[in-house]
Amino acid sequence: MNESDNNYNRLWQQAKSLFVNGLEYAKLTAAEKLTMLITGLAVAAGAFVLGIIFLFFLTIAIAHWIAPSIGLGWAYALMGVFYLALVVLLIVLCKPLIMNPVARFISRLFLK
Repeated sequence: MNESDNNYNRLWQQAKSLFVNGLEYAKLTAAEKLTMLITGLAVAAGAFVLGIIFLFFLTIAIAHWIAPSIGLGWAYALMGVFYLALVVLLIVLCKPLIMNPVARFISRLFLK
């Protein structure tokens, strides 16, 4: 009886150790994935802000470049219409341009 108790006790300790190690692995994996996600979001946010600043100055430059031929007011209006068309295009193509790449990134990050 003492031998079987010892076997059960050893089996219980191994099962408990396996569970604790699995839990630690899950925590470390979750921390790694979360770090990668937050880093990706920070880089994307920085690139977005810098891209907006770049587009702002580019728009001003293009408007001033075409202003002598159509007037400054019309040049700014033309740039506004161009950005409105981009917004409409972005709304229409939201799924293939934004949702699908983000879903692929998240699934690759958390499922691999």
